[in-house]
Amino acid sequence: MLNLATSLAFSILSTRFSTLGVEHSSLRCSRITAESPPVGRLSSLLTDLGSSDWQPLRPRSCLANPCFASSLLTSFSVSEACRRGVYVPFGIGPTAVLASSVIYWSNPIKESLRRTVDLFAVRVGMAVQVLLAWRYCSGRALPLILAGYTAGGACYACGRILTVRGAVLAGHRVHCGVHVFANLGNLLILPYVV
Repeated sequence: MLNLATSLAFSILSTRFSTLGVEHSSLRCSRITAESPPVGRLSSLLTDLGSSDWQPLRPRSCLANPCFASSLLTSFSVSEACRRGVYVPFGIGPTAVLASSVIYWSNPIKESLRRTVDLFAVRVGMAVQVLLAWRYCSGRALPLILAGYTAGGACYACGRILTVRGAVLAGHRVHCGVHVFANLGNLLILPYVV
């Protein structure tokens, strides 16, 4: 089943990216084969997920980096918190994440203070948003934000694996899902503030 899903995903990706001028060979995961046993495949995925052997996509212009563009989506969380009059406390975390993400993704360097600050802001911001949803929102909000963050976490993991395996552009495009789903989670809790 996993082989079928993987083959289908790469078929769709290769078709989509070939229309954008990206070669199919750059999207392939060389370690995934139909002959690989399931345990070996899981072990390979976990190894790649924990690997530090990757480099961020660094196009000539930061505007060409999909992660830079998608990091700007956090501005919707900030503006909606302002519009609803709940910037304090619901907009402060997203503002910190927006600033740190834009600073990092404008010129991403793996081993840098900017990346460390961005990761710190994101992790603390997510934890605070969950606590705020738990404390200041009706019961329907917590599952929504957790679903958004879980989907974002899955995108982060898939993007990291693709990047480690050499499909850097595809990995960064999948990583954009972190920005999309986490911000969707942030936006979906705001109507439930009590």
